[in-house]
Amino acid sequence: MNRRTFTEQELRKEASKLCRIHWGVDYTGGIELVQERWEERNALFIVDHDNDQRCIQMSRPRNAERSLEGVIQSLLHELVHWRLQSLGLPFRDTDDAFIEEAIRVGASISLAEDAQKAYRNYLTRTGNKIS
Repeated sequence: MNRRTFTEQELRKEASKLCRIHWGVDYTGGIELVQERWEERNALFIVDHDNDQRCIQMSRPRNAERSLEGVIQSLLHELVHWRLQSLGLPFRDTDDAFIEEAIRVGASISLAEDAQKAYRNYLTRTGNKIS
């Protein structure tokens, strides 16, 4: 498929825009587009603890198969990881803090089985409804 997709520069710009909207800060991490074709993953948040570096990685071929809105939704999901990690808060897909913030900003929840289970448990405990 030869669909228009985002460049790294455009994703960085979009990331900062989303961060300003939701948290009032600019995005200070990296964005990396890899050439590897991912089958099950849309994006990945990477933390290098040795260098205190954070990066969102996406697959250029995977993004080309997805809608622009879908790519932005994955970016927002990864930005929730970035924001919580940069604040020293729990930031894994299964953490209540992550689920709560993802819901608040309208980010997607991972479809991984453990993340979906944590999401359902969170909703049950908090009395929220699945929308």
